[in-house]
Amino acid sequence: MDVQNSEIVELRNISKAFGGIPVLKNVTLHLRRGVIHGLVGGNGAGKSTLMKILSGVYNCDKGDMSINGQDVKFKRPSDAHARGIYLVPQEPGLFPYLTIKENVLLGLGSTLKDPVSKIRSIMEALGCDFALDQIGADLTIAKQQQVELIRGLVRECCVIILDEPTSALTSREVEALFEMLRRLKNEKDICFVYITHRLNELFDIVDELTVLQNGAIISQAPINQYTLKKVIQLMVPAGNGNGERANTNAASSGGNEDEGCPKEGSDYILEVNNLSGRGFFNVTLNLRRGEILGVTGVVGSGRTEFAESVAGIRKAFDGTITLEGKKFSPANPQDSIRRGVAYLPEDRHLHGCFLEGTVKENISSSALHRLFKFIIKKKIEVNLAKTYTRALNILTPSHDSPAKYLSGGNQQKMVFGKCLAVQPKILILDEPTRGIDANARKEIYASIQQFARQGVSIILISSDFEEIKNLSHRVFIMFQGRTVNELKKPNITLENITFSSFGYRAGADETETDQPDIEKA
Repeated sequence: MDVQNSEIVELRNISKAFGGIPVLKNVTLHLRRGVIHGLVGGNGAGKSTLMKILSGVYNCDKGDMSINGQDVKFKRPSDAHARGIYLVPQEPGLFPYLTIKENVLLGLGSTLKDPVSKIRSIMEALGCDFALDQIGADLTIAKQQQVELIRGLVRECCVIILDEPTSALTSREVEALFEMLRRLKNEKDICFVYITHRLNELFDIVDELTVLQNGAIISQAPINQYTLKKVIQLMVPAGNGNGERANTNAASSGGNEDEGCPKEGSDYILEVNNLSGRGFFNVTLNLRRGEILGVTGVVGSGRTEFAESVAGIRKAFDGTITLEGKKFSPANPQDSIRRGVAYLPEDRHLHGCFLEGTVKENISSSALHRLFKFIIKKKIEVNLAKTYTRALNILTPSHDSPAKYLSGGNQQKMVFGKCLAVQPKILILDEPTRGIDANARKEIYASIQQFARQGVSIILISSDFEEIKNLSHRVFIMFQGRTVNELKKPNITLENITFSSFGYRAGADETETDQPDIEKA
């Protein structure tokens, strides 16, 4: 095939930043007809942002895009649909109580003379076994994905983006999907962009591969030029990522085994055995007093779901939690707080703070059981606010200032203070430095270490492997809802964390693992 003539999409020097932080840096990508193009990278590599620019969800800050040799600019997803670009999201976006026909035709307008006949012919070609008058809620995830594909095909799209298409499928459903993709690329000359964290799948289905790291393309070639080991090695973070993370004194001291690190063999304050719930399975880990325990993995590994079960936000359906030697089964967050477990959520705006409330009200909101029996003791509330604004260096004109006027970093420190106000024995921090500037990040690193030295046990959940490496005394890695590895000093390295986050237990004791043979992959 003539490479020049087969090119369908060209992205040239695409750059994008959020809040001044670069997410994509001069990315150039070529997509060709009849090719399944794999796109991989670690957490925060820029995969989703790049595809959202291609599909019209985001505008780029700099760069150009052309389709079939013509320059285009998309302001909205419908613009992308009109030019043949369609994104199938990781979670199918069907309306559960609309019929399949209604879901497919939604937003299509009157561009087709006989859309129902076209839908039926596509369904027949794909071997779909559901009816057009069925509602979305009646379909399995695999069949909902088929409907999403039909939505793209009925619009005669030439590029279809698949974001983690197999994350909720059985092995039989995966093979059926692969067969469908092969048929469509050959018969319809469609280009598929295939995004996955299941790296073994790349060698079964993709023709070409692009690897992103820290917002830039570091490798692009036919799939036969890669091994599984090479792909993972390419995704190991280079240097210090966004700059200051690996070089802060606060972070680097976390890696010092002699300073503040609980001794091997000391008692556990928390023990989790074979805990299972929605999104995580048979999770087993333990935590010592004063320890910073890193928990990481690629997005969708089940980290947050596990943390929420320990924090009483969601119910585990199997397994046990032991806290200070006693069985612990929290029915709600208040149960966890009373037992000394505090949780800083991943999304501070949605779950962490009251933006219309004052700084004082936010900090005291988790500690109401300490403030009142029938009325709030204002003096204690003010003292709490003073204590933690000072301890965490929260920059605010007054304790009575609304939280919405604080910067992102100061809002995050305020939510941190809200957790500390309950005087926790265990502090679970879910992405504590996401979306904040370098100075606020340094201050949070210093606070994490300070409170660990004072005896608070900390579970640090982060997508940032450098953050995990530099702060943690031990690290547990999750993959597809399960703990797959435990790393101890000196094996807490970026390479071992990266390999483990894709299901390969690099750096584990040989006696502890049935590690797949990465050398032969």
